[in-house]
Amino acid sequence: MLVSMTASLFIVGAGGFGREVLSYASDVARTSNAFRIAGFLDDNPDALQGRKVSAAVVGNLASLTPGEGDRFVIAVGEPSVRRAMALALAARGVRDEAFLSIVHPTAICVGELAPGCVLGPFAFVGPGAALGRHTVLNTYASAGHDAQLGEWTVLSPYAVVNGNVTLEEGVFMGTHAMVVPGKRVGAWSKIGAGAVQLGDLEPGSLSVGNPAKGRVMFAPP
Repeated sequence: MLVSMTASLFIVGAGGFGREVLSYASDVARTSNAFRIAGFLDDNPDALQGRKVSAAVVGNLASLTPGEGDRFVIAVGEPSVRRAMALALAARGVRDEAFLSIVHPTAICVGELAPGCVLGPFAFVGPGAALGRHTVLNTYASAGHDAQLGEWTVLSPYAVVNGNVTLEEGVFMGTHAMVVPGKRVGAWSKIGAGAVQLGDLEPGSLSVGNPAKGRVMFAPP
């Protein structure tokens, strides 16, 4: 997506992941001049108190009146909260095209990204892979060839989605979690850190271990 050089990027969420996204976005801004970082939107005005951060909390979602040149990225690591924030922003008049995908300069993406995705350092999206809206691949996370990741999905650092895997919406994968090729993970499931998922998962499952074992635990938001 091409944006004006006068576009202002608001990072939604000023927690730990928000500060990580700030660093990614700062690297992109330095190399592309595509936008300037306007600051954070967060319900807690003191979220950054005591932190050495190059941006400030400049408002919250309830007071937001989006301008024509405003752009947004959601920087929260819990899929259900990402969804809630996306819906809240839409209710405030933020259109899909106002969400930027932030791709760290060291990430490799030869697949497709929907609006609002975040690719951290050394993340990888393979050929034929497609990421739904507001999906996150954290540091060194990867989506192999032809993988399909539903919107609001979050891959923690070093999580691996192999080729031809389908993750339905809202899936969360912990650090070093893996799904073997060709499997399907149902919506709003969570795969624990280090788990190796060898089979399909029903929606709303929690799966842990190696080989991973899961059972339905969660209702959709």
